[in-house]
Amino acid sequence: MKPRRLGLRREVLILLPMALLVLVVLSLFTLFSFRGALDQLATDRREEAVRLARLVAAQVGVRNLPDGPRLRQLAPGAQSGAIVDASGVPLTQTRDDLRLFPPPGATPGAIGLEDDLPDAVAGFAPLGQGTDLWVRIDLDADLLARQRRALSILTLAVLGIEGAVLVLVLAFLGHLMAPYEALLDRARAVAGEGHGEGDEMHFLVRTFEEALRALAGRDPHGVEDDIAALERTLAPSLQSGLLLLDREGAVLALNAVGAGLLGLDPPPAAGTHLAQALAGQPELCELLAGAVAAGSAPSRAECGVRSGTGDALTVGLTVHPLRRADGGIRGFLILFADLTAARRAAEDSRLAESLSRLGEMAGGIAHELRNSLATLSGYLTLIERRPDEESVADYLAEIRHEADHLQRVLEDFLSFARPGSVRRADVVLDRLLHRAAADPSLAGVAVEVLGDPDGEVHMAGDPQLLERVVRNLLLNAAEAEREAGRSGPVRASVARCDDGVILAIEDRGAGLPSGIRERLFHPFATGRRGGVGLGLALAHRIVVLHGGRIRLDDRPGGGTRAEVVLPRA
Repeated sequence: MKPRRLGLRREVLILLPMALLVLVVLSLFTLFSFRGALDQLATDRREEAVRLARLVAAQVGVRNLPDGPRLRQLAPGAQSGAIVDASGVPLTQTRDDLRLFPPPGATPGAIGLEDDLPDAVAGFAPLGQGTDLWVRIDLDADLLARQRRALSILTLAVLGIEGAVLVLVLAFLGHLMAPYEALLDRARAVAGEGHGEGDEMHFLVRTFEEALRALAGRDPHGVEDDIAALERTLAPSLQSGLLLLDREGAVLALNAVGAGLLGLDPPPAAGTHLAQALAGQPELCELLAGAVAAGSAPSRAECGVRSGTGDALTVGLTVHPLRRADGGIRGFLILFADLTAARRAAEDSRLAESLSRLGEMAGGIAHELRNSLATLSGYLTLIERRPDEESVADYLAEIRHEADHLQRVLEDFLSFARPGSVRRADVVLDRLLHRAAADPSLAGVAVEVLGDPDGEVHMAGDPQLLERVVRNLLLNAAEAEREAGRSGPVRASVARCDDGVILAIEDRGAGLPSGIRERLFHPFATGRRGGVGLGLALAHRIVVLHGGRIRLDDRPGGGTRAEVVLPRA
């Protein structure tokens, strides 16, 4: 049974406010995400101040307090530093205009980005055991503070503008729909009781067709005059363009709204051929000429036109062949409207969504780079201060590990951003699974490979890209097993199906994280400690390039099942 439509009026009254509400929700989500990012940056800045204070405290003795220049050397990059007592009074300081604050408690802590200290953060660490002296390190946070203040103003401005737009749209809807309702009421009055049910647009078109069929039985010399009279009666109630053509493509009538949209002043006279009437609108003329020649046309189409002022407009139109009682073509009814503003609004919405995703990706990259650079800087500082100690080798090993991590993050991101083209070749998926299962990164976790009972499974695909997908899924599964305290086996299987082939990777880990279940294929979305969040995003990108699909599900009995469906050809 075909579902009954609500009607144009109800659809507009429901869908337009809903679309505006979705836009409001998206903008609020973006603002709150930005606020959360700023709060996280503030927390990271405080933690950095505490870390520096601890480093300085570890190098300073209670009996031999450093002077200001020595303290500045111990905390390079800090805005200021001091050795203070329990009341916050400095015993040694690098600046004379230091604002006084007592330590936040008995343990290391930080303050800042508040009314008393709006543009900096201060970290405190105790100076040894059994003493009431503290090391205080201040870090500059002026840019972060200005961004937080600007965000508050921006939030109020966005909420005010969106509220005003919503009120204006709701107030304008009644005025916008009034002509359409008047036209519909008049058509129902002409059709009589019981004929106005069902889809309203189809009812209006049917009313036009019935009126034209009635006119077709009259004197043929008076038919065009009767159609023009019908156009003069109904056209004033329309806010969209109305064009009537005969079966040869000659203009029978064009209402004032349509003439204004097409820049035709004065409108073409009745009997003017389509090619002459729309000589300045070649795209629209070609579309309508094709409909007249074929005797039918798509019910909906879009094309570009030029207004009377030379502006480029996007017009949406519907072409309806008008038929006589014997089924022959009587003419064509064309309704068209300006969709330029609607298209621009849709593009703005897509741009806002793209910017939101770009901001999320940039934030993920910045987070990984900032953490790694902070670690590298810390170890380099320790090496500079203690170049002769035996622990330098350990510090260098940690620096190498962090550099390898940075390289992997950048390589995964570049692979995601530019996965390249698919170089198709014959791939034996059973052998591909065995190669991926032999990856040294899986050491300590057993992998069980299961093939199809009917023999090796072949497909046309890029062997390197597909192996990258399987390796990423196996690494995730192995890590899930390790975090659950297990050593496998991880099950990797391939089988034929109606849609092509199925690759499945199954583990017995903790299962899918509920908080980010819907975003696991987004870049930098990860539910694993130490994870970057690019493995699944890259795998998804490669699978889509092959025309396939990938999904993650909870495995019965615990764990996760990753399933990849690929076409054979």
